[in-house]
Amino acid sequence: MVEILGRHLTLQSSMPPETLQAVAREVDQQLKELQRVFPASPLADLAILAALNLACETMEIREEHQQFKAEIAERSRRLLKRLEAHASAAPPGP
Repeated sequence: MVEILGRHLTLQSSMPPETLQAVAREVDQQLKELQRVFPASPLADLAILAALNLACETMEIREEHQQFKAEIAERSRRLLKRLEAHASAAPPGP
């Protein structure tokens, strides 16, 4: 069971209960902040804004993740080249 804006919801999920609670807390925080900023807005509008905010954050994180993966791949290629160059230049062992 989770609580969002004072509403108790029973959810079933494949994720661990503590993760589900953390997700619900994030949604609850988003909605409370939006209620503070837009006190006269209907809950449905706030839910849409919260969904858009969370989707935007998700897209930014995915983009950063892709950039990190590309950077790691490039660094790995350069390191592998250096190792191969060093191995080919090294004299044979005893």
